[in-house]
Amino acid sequence: MINSKYSKTFSIFLLCELGLSVLFTVFSLSFKADISLLAFPLNAVFTGFFIWYGFCKVYHQKKQKYSNYALKFIQYVPTVFLITFIIQRAGKAGKPYWLDVICAVLWIFVFVLSCVLQYYMSDKREKKLQDFWLEKCEKKKKPKGLGRLVYEIVDWIDALLQVVFLVFIFQIFTFQLYVIPSESMVPEFLVKDRVIVEKIGSGPKFPLSDAGLKEFSNYKRGDIVVIRNPHYTMDHQSEVKSVASQLVYMLTFMAVNLNKDENGEMKADPLVKRVVGVQGEQLVMQDGVLYTRTKDSDVFKPIPESEDFACWNLNSTNEKIKEKIQTFPLSQEEYDMMLSFEEERRNYDLDAAEFRVKEIIRTMKSLVKEEKTGPFTEPNLFLHTLLSSDYELSIKIMTQEGGLEWLSEFLSSWIPQKNQIRDLYSESNFRLNVMAKVTFGNLILKNAQMIKANVSSINWNTDKELVSYKELASKILWYVQGNEYNSIAVPGHLDMRNMPVFPANDKDGNAQYIPENCFFMMGDNRFNSLDLRHSYDPIKKPLCEKDPHSIYYVSYMEPQYLHQKYIIGKPMYTFFPLNRAGSIKNKKRI
Repeated sequence: MINSKYSKTFSIFLLCELGLSVLFTVFSLSFKADISLLAFPLNAVFTGFFIWYGFCKVYHQKKQKYSNYALKFIQYVPTVFLITFIIQRAGKAGKPYWLDVICAVLWIFVFVLSCVLQYYMSDKREKKLQDFWLEKCEKKKKPKGLGRLVYEIVDWIDALLQVVFLVFIFQIFTFQLYVIPSESMVPEFLVKDRVIVEKIGSGPKFPLSDAGLKEFSNYKRGDIVVIRNPHYTMDHQSEVKSVASQLVYMLTFMAVNLNKDENGEMKADPLVKRVVGVQGEQLVMQDGVLYTRTKDSDVFKPIPESEDFACWNLNSTNEKIKEKIQTFPLSQEEYDMMLSFEEERRNYDLDAAEFRVKEIIRTMKSLVKEEKTGPFTEPNLFLHTLLSSDYELSIKIMTQEGGLEWLSEFLSSWIPQKNQIRDLYSESNFRLNVMAKVTFGNLILKNAQMIKANVSSINWNTDKELVSYKELASKILWYVQGNEYNSIAVPGHLDMRNMPVFPANDKDGNAQYIPENCFFMMGDNRFNSLDLRHSYDPIKKPLCEKDPHSIYYVSYMEPQYLHQKYIIGKPMYTFFPLNRAGSIKNKKRI
């Protein structure tokens, strides 16, 4: 006969835990011919042993010597059920939302009761359950000799597993430890900074389901967030792999990381970025300045607070931070050269350019040979190819049929659009396209003049006019494709410093805006951040889309916004290294 209120309450909680375990097991039934079939038998076996020790031996027979076995099942029941929850949804099609919700609610109750029962059955409180047992309570004795060694090893493994599973559960629903993998957020974060990410406000969900808490965080411009990387596929199969890799990573004590892409490379997922665009906005970025407009105003205005976070020139950062930075995308000299070039492009005189194009064509007519060697083939219009083959093209234009006609059409095809009204980005690229064309025309004309005059090859490298044209061509190429314009490894300065109107206007020219509950993010270290501005795959893109003979370049520009459901949480505190420890207040560290 149970007398104490403590023992009666314990009995009720134990029966509730057993009943909910049986119910959870029933709902883990699956009829799909895939991995989800494993969930029910695993739950059934576990719950069967739990009933045997928890109900038959502890509750019914009230044998205290079996209480430790029952306690182990109580300790592991939330973890086992969470794993089988994942297995049940790891099949090809997942499970319906209503079933996810039911299983999620059952798991929450099971988890809470597990914590309560562990409290009731702890060593410090075992005396309060003395009237529960039918036999006299005996002090638990540890084995001796070899048995003691085995006991201690098993006990340590058990403790480690419980810690791992507790951290796994903790990271899914509350807080997550995140190691900064790159320098995309310098100077706010450095590589290998360790931060605590708060997830509750972002509405954490049960793995492979939409069941979970509702998001209640109110994200605003300037907030630093940890997000899923939208550059990777987020279908059901990829999510299964992601969750499985996370589980393996935890179970192997971070020794095995399976979070890799199809090429075997480690995934850059998740990412830490800063919110710079919010719902109801249309954005454009020009020369490093981010502009916004809304339905209430059709005028793009700069966003002052965005400049508080953006870091374009790492050379100007705090000396203590600077010595820890691994990569400086630009030296101070290169940064100054970039600003000077942008100023030159902004002030570029289109009327003078039109006049110069006509002068080049008029002068070239007198240099073209009357006897032609064959038909002229239109060259590759990629910027690097075009500017690096000016000498060969000069000869072909002078000697081949149709060469001069192509040059005339190519150099002047922008003129009909000269006085059209364009947005900031389009106007800038229009001028850049014209600059490149006129520079190319100057090179062709100068080469032709020197060829016609039989100038010695020794004098070609010292001709001031030709050298100045080549220097400008190199500067244009450097700005458009960056320091690695011979490869397609990274975006050039053009794609890093600028972004077209986003979301793009519709086909009728009507402005489109970032939808509700969606955001646009970028890294603070703008020259070293493949963020929501860019794709991971290069594309062939014209500098000026409305120019039928535009110059092309290798671009990674493909801006996209991200729905709030893909925000994992907010970094709250940097805890390592100790000299950088402190709360994250969304203010730039200078």
